[in-house]
Amino acid sequence: MNANVRYQDFFHGVFTWISGLCDAGNRGTLDDIHRFWAADARIITCGHVRAAGVEELRKHFGIYPQQYEAVEIREPYCTYLESGDEVVIEYDILIRGRRHEGAPDGTDADRQEFRVMAIFSITDGKISEMRQVTGVKAGDA
Repeated sequence: MNANVRYQDFFHGVFTWISGLCDAGNRGTLDDIHRFWAADARIITCGHVRAAGVEELRKHFGIYPQQYEAVEIREPYCTYLESGDEVVIEYDILIRGRRHEGAPDGTDADRQEFRVMAIFSITDGKISEMRQVTGVKAGDA
């Protein structure tokens, strides 16, 4: 194993897990939070704490089956860098919202694509902090 990418398989698992949360049949996978996230883990988006601790992470990820039909974190990542227990990943994420009653068929109105730059801190093999900035991906390749 290349020591410079010791967490790459771990993050593939994290992002596969996140994508699977949209399947209403996977609600039990919220219990997998403990597999990837430390008990006191935090998600910080654009400078705002979005979740702190397991219960807030559970609420944060718990909305996925209700709000999203699909979440796809694209691989290969745009950027992947590791330095000790810090990992920087730049990636594109495609989110497709659930179709609501009365919404027109055949449109992509509920499809959003974002570019994310995230810095992950790893403690004892789990994510202790995720700091991210996101922006709507508009026409760049």
